[in-house]
Amino acid sequence: MFQSFEATTSPEQGPPRLAALRCAMTGDMLDAYLVPRADAHQGEYVAPCDDRLAWLTGFTGSAGFAIVTCEKAALFVDGRYTLQGRSQTAEVFDIVSYPATQAGPWLAETLWDGARVGFDPWLHTAGEIERITKAVAAKGMILVPVGNLVDAIWDDRPARPAGPVVKQPKELAGKGDETKRAEISATIAEAGQVAAVLTLPDSISWLLNIRGPTCLACQSCRPSPSSTRTGGSICSRRGRNSKSLGQILR
Repeated sequence: MFQSFEATTSPEQGPPRLAALRCAMTGDMLDAYLVPRADAHQGEYVAPCDDRLAWLTGFTGSAGFAIVTCEKAALFVDGRYTLQGRSQTAEVFDIVSYPATQAGPWLAETLWDGARVGFDPWLHTAGEIERITKAVAAKGMILVPVGNLVDAIWDDRPARPAGPVVKQPKELAGKGDETKRAEISATIAEAGQVAAVLTLPDSISWLLNIRGPTCLACQSCRPSPSSTRTGGSICSRRGRNSKSLGQILR
């Protein structure tokens, strides 16, 4: 696969989409909403249907997030993307240097006491939400898990990738998946643990020697397996398994 440098977004698209998001926020009585680049797997590569940050802001970098309030919209990027962030977004978005400025302190300084900050719990780690919650606690703000508001206003959102899963030939993979699973199981046992949970699609595809149609940059599949110390793999997908991972492992 080859990297494409063709522009897929335009700064002019940002303001009307920002206005639509703010309308959606009022329906849930939110004063702010978090829009990360990450998908549910927290990986670097996201499928077009999960590239919410680019759709909303126009920014196509590989790392960043946005916070939208009723009056402000901020795009947080690191030093690699300061110029790109400004060139790809409309003036309604402030470019904020990250990690020099963190989400929690920015919210505490920008919003008022008792403000409600919405987020999609599928797209954030527990640690991330805990840090923000701690940073805004003194002002009585609360973080509110809600549905994905960007998805709700994204009328032409691409379909989720779907296609056949194929086996990667051993001569290309270097090792058979049974060998990889045995090696990981040995490491788990040596550490005195019972399982290792893998969530990144590229890691999962490497382990099982499979490939799928997730995105051009990373031809991976989207299951979420765990490897056990006996060498087995358990695969589950969001919405397809009524049991929690803890119940499965027990």
